[in-house]
Amino acid sequence: MAKILQKYIKFSGKELEKYASNPDSCVRCLNTDMHLAMGPYGMASFKHALHELLIRTKVGIYDSGLDGIVLGIKNIKMLGHTAALRADDPTMHLVINADFYVFRPVIGAILDGVVRHISKHQVSAIIYRVFNTTIRFTNKKHSRESMAMEQEIKFRIKNFDISNAMPYIEGELQLEDGEEPQNKSIKFGSPEPEEKEEEIKKEDPDDMLDALLESLKEEPDEVQTSKKKSSSKRSKKASENAIEFLLF
Repeated sequence: MAKILQKYIKFSGKELEKYASNPDSCVRCLNTDMHLAMGPYGMASFKHALHELLIRTKVGIYDSGLDGIVLGIKNIKMLGHTAALRADDPTMHLVINADFYVFRPVIGAILDGVVRHISKHQVSAIIYRVFNTTIRFTNKKHSRESMAMEQEIKFRIKNFDISNAMPYIEGELQLEDGEEPQNKSIKFGSPEPEEKEEEIKKEDPDDMLDALLESLKEEPDEVQTSKKKSSSKRSKKASENAIEFLLF
């Protein structure tokens, strides 16, 4: 993260001042003293070597003393005219004073981000052109169909951990009407069919009894007709056999 910030993301003084002047940006300008250890290689161009040392060792890295990730350093001043040395170490120990612009996320803060990736259940947004934020869809009003690449969105910081090499920031999409997001799962696909109330027909018990009696009466008739048909077929077949016997 530090190399990416140092190589690709270079904040100007105006940008840093703009971020620090906004109380909701989670960027703070801290004027403080700091100890540095610099080798003797920088004596030829001390000012340039000191600036490069700060960029290489501080910018884009979480600093426990500043309690945040350093975005930039301005107004660097040396405290004192000499540096401390040890008898067996050529490293120079310096004390400086500078304005450190530090990113300190706060849970509940609302930030602006730019959408860079859209998946089924979440969207990734970039803040300050370098920090990635994971935002899950927790409300039915927002889904991936309503998102577009490079779209600017507002989100609320829900959880974060910036002490690791790759900072982790999790947020929830901020609703335009100011409502709190409802933790409801979103199903992507065809909408659920609407439930229709079925009308239940009520039948009279007397009618049901009459229908049952009629069906019982019809069954014996059907059995008798089937028996008559089978007996007539048998007698016909027997007569045919008798005629054939007489002929032969």
